[in-house]
Amino acid sequence: MSILGNLFKKKEKKPKAKCAISDTLLEYGEGYQLTTSQVVASQKFWDHKMLEPETMSYTTAHFKMNDPMATKMREMIFNKYADEPKPWLICESYINLFDIDKSEAQNQARSWWESGGNVLPPKSGPAKDVMDARNYSLIREYAIINAGADRV
Repeated sequence: MSILGNLFKKKEKKPKAKCAISDTLLEYGEGYQLTTSQVVASQKFWDHKMLEPETMSYTTAHFKMNDPMATKMREMIFNKYADEPKPWLICESYINLFDIDKSEAQNQARSWWESGGNVLPPKSGPAKDVMDARNYSLIREYAIINAGADRV
C-alpha cells in the first residue's frame, strides 16, 4: 500500500469503556463483565453505593431521622441500578465487591472487547427480569432499608 494509502486508511475502531463503578477508563481487554443481576445481588455493592458522597446524605437521613423521602431516594437509586439492561464492565479495583467467578467474568469481558461490544453474557437484562422473585425482593429490601447501616 502506498504511503498516502496508509495515511488515509480507516483504522478499525476498538470499543472504549469505563468501569461502571469508578468511571476509570479501561484499556482494550481489561476488566470483568457482570450482568445487572450479578451486580444487584451483592450486599457489598449496596453498602458501597449507599455510602458514596452522592448518596451519603440520604443514607444518614434514612437511618438517623427515619426520613421517608431519604428512603424513597434510596429506592430510586436501587431501581436505577437494578433496571439497567446492559452488562457492566468492572475494573480490578472494585471486582472484590462481587461474589462471582472472576475467571468467567474476565472471559465475558474479553469476548465483549473482541466482538466490538456486541457479545452479551447469558442472563443479561434488568435484574427483576432475570433474578428469582424472592432473591430480588430480599436484595431490594437490603439495598433500600439496610445498606450502609453499620457505618452511619
